[in-house]
Amino acid sequence: MTKINEITHFEIPANDLNKLRQFYTEVFGWRFKNSALKNLQYWTIDTGTKHSPGVSGGMYKRGSKEQKPVNYFSTTDIEESMAEIENAGGHIAVGKQEIENQGWTAIGKDPEGNTFGLFESKNRGIFRNRGRQGQSGASRIKSNKRNNQTKNSK
Repeated sequence: MTKINEITHFEIPANDLNKLRQFYTEVFGWRFKNSALKNLQYWTIDTGTKHSPGVSGGMYKRGSKEQKPVNYFSTTDIEESMAEIENAGGHIAVGKQEIENQGWTAIGKDPEGNTFGLFESKNRGIFRNRGRQGQSGASRIKSNKRNNQTKNSK
């Protein structure tokens, strides 16, 4: 069984990118950066704060009415995870695709049709390795106790 860990990334489709960027900035304080990807209007989202790393996200120009927000889960082996999804009664809607210099993604659906994504990092196998990988924002938190037990933990 592969390790499918935590939600590491989310994506929000938008009809009006400026309007939604303004909304999420005003309501949640999220920060947006144009990814400058060719042929794709895609903005990266930083949801972290001074005290919490947050989850990385993205917003893109909606291509069809069917596009809905998607949460991505980290995995150490995307192909094995895809097989496990199928074996458990879900199905793969979009097979393994490479994201240049990042890793691989796939889109699955659970037995009730809810959409989710998988992500396997090229560098670490798991997208969000707390305290080591910049995408999660964890590296922004300056704490020597971030990955260690505190005196109150057992």
